[in-house]
Amino acid sequence: MSVERGWKARFRYRADEFLGGGAGKQLAFLFALTCVLVIGFTLLSMITSAVAPGLGIADGNILDRAWWYFTRLIDAGTMGGDGGNVNRLVSTSATVLGVVVAGLLISSLAGNFQERLDAIKRGGAPVMEEDHFLILGWSEKIFSVIDQISEAYATQKIVCVVMAEGEKSAMEEELRDKVVHQDRVKIVVRSGSSVSLNDLARVSFAQARAIVVLVDAKDVEEPNRADGRIIKTLLALYNHPEGRDRAKFPRVTAEVMIAENQEIASIAANGRAQVVRTNEMISKIILQTSRIGGLSVVYDELLRFEGNEIHYKALPQVVGRRFADILLDFPNALVVGTAKADGSSHQLNPAADYIIQPGDELLLLAEDSNIKFQPYAGPLRFDAMPKLEAAPRKPMEHMLVLGWNEKLFPIIQEYDNYVGEGSSLTLVNSLPRDVREKRLKENVGELKNVQLRHVVGEFTSRALMEQIQPQRYPTVMVLGDSVEAKSAEDADTRAIIALLLLRDARRRHGVPRQEVCSEILDPKNRELAATTEINDIVISNEMVSMVLAQITYEPRVRAVLEDLFESDGSEIYLKPLAFYVPPGNQVTFEYLVLAAKARGEVVMGVQRYIDDPSKRFGLLLNPIDRHTPFTASKGDRLVVLAEDDG
Repeated sequence: MSVERGWKARFRYRADEFLGGGAGKQLAFLFALTCVLVIGFTLLSMITSAVAPGLGIADGNILDRAWWYFTRLIDAGTMGGDGGNVNRLVSTSATVLGVVVAGLLISSLAGNFQERLDAIKRGGAPVMEEDHFLILGWSEKIFSVIDQISEAYATQKIVCVVMAEGEKSAMEEELRDKVVHQDRVKIVVRSGSSVSLNDLARVSFAQARAIVVLVDAKDVEEPNRADGRIIKTLLALYNHPEGRDRAKFPRVTAEVMIAENQEIASIAANGRAQVVRTNEMISKIILQTSRIGGLSVVYDELLRFEGNEIHYKALPQVVGRRFADILLDFPNALVVGTAKADGSSHQLNPAADYIIQPGDELLLLAEDSNIKFQPYAGPLRFDAMPKLEAAPRKPMEHMLVLGWNEKLFPIIQEYDNYVGEGSSLTLVNSLPRDVREKRLKENVGELKNVQLRHVVGEFTSRALMEQIQPQRYPTVMVLGDSVEAKSAEDADTRAIIALLLLRDARRRHGVPRQEVCSEILDPKNRELAATTEINDIVISNEMVSMVLAQITYEPRVRAVLEDLFESDGSEIYLKPLAFYVPPGNQVTFEYLVLAAKARGEVVMGVQRYIDDPSKRFGLLLNPIDRHTPFTASKGDRLVVLAEDDG
């Protein structure tokens, strides 16, 4: 079939090309058409006036006639007041053509306005903000990240720009529904790809105060693909023409799912971004929390900006003094370690006789950066404290794990480092055993102290739980299952069913206490999970958000947090108060600070146990009242940084 290429076809092609060139060309065409019609009718009226007098405007000059027809074309509804048949014929023609012109004008304006609205909805316009927080990627973590950043800068209203590959209107609706501190933050949303140089330029990345790069929800099931996008995003950020030569580049925090990809991502960023192994970090939080009851409440406060967090402070007054001698010099803070001012290294829980060096900063647990320094005047002295030796040991432990997801691999590796020889880990999920063993071999390797036991089946089945007898296990971990669950809500529902079955087993067999830790993905399911009578709930997405926000606020804290969750070195423990003072004796918190250091530990708080989750089970980090004596009771514990749980 041949295509017509004559002058008519070419004219239509050029006309279509011109009219498709946007609102400006369309309005120019309508203006030109209106002018042609006005001139035509004006000339016609002058001719007809000479031939047939009495048209009603015969006495007017050419400008009057032109104005009269211009208003008739623009106001196409004016039909009356015309005298004479010829005048009526000409006026009616002008009115009909005016209807056409007005229709075209309205259609053009409406179409272009709608096109503009659609472009706004698609998020195509460039962002004109500066000193804003830019979040790249979309997942359930984004809501907590925004809330935590707004909490960190609570005294000022901040701007958060979000760019992800979703529909702009849908993302805006979710943010309106789920971001708590709407009054503290202005949220700007754009639809685009974080690996596109053009899209990055549209969100003013080079003018941002800080950038957070999230693992996208659609990539979670394929960790290598998810990390690949993070790596490409970092490459795009640090090699973008707009940011490459900037003297001051925004702080960048990014998460990766697989530990091996952390180094590659760091290379992509030329070592300038803070890359966090979030899966591994949350795995260690879940493991530590499952082994030490009540630890989730400690982590929840430590990682939130609402409570106490770790601050850096340089104090020339403490240089040359022993670490043990400055522990009581801060009325509203607790010293937990030291760090080099250049960020090269840090140490948590240093030795009591460590001398504070020039260039050292203190790591302090405090509510905010307004930390008071007031040399302690007595009466207690560290050198007068009884030497209480800790009993280093790795106990034999047996744990039941319900559910399967990617966090299980670092959990198993870390568990093997914590426990003694002869310990066991029983894995219950519906993944076939051969698939399990293959993935464990690839991702975990050989274990020194732990024997893995496998049960294949549905852990939400009461029949299977009867067979397992979960009440026999002192420690149970419930993971957000990725085998059977199709969404975060499904995983949380399955976890809550498992928790109900565990509670039922405890009640029927008269088990008074069992350490149970559950991973919950959606914060709104926290309260439901708590009704199953467990004290430790780890909201993994929320925890990741808090970690990312902490690092975005203070990049140096990444290394400290990673160290805090390692099995090597000092970790957080809740130890019975009886380790430090005989039960029934009166004691002050300042005494406990020095007594713990005599055991090689650093105090972070105290738990005067109350079986009430609304009162945080009596937990108090960094208590301000350190002089009032209280009586040590059964169940009271001290929150410490220590190298072991003995």
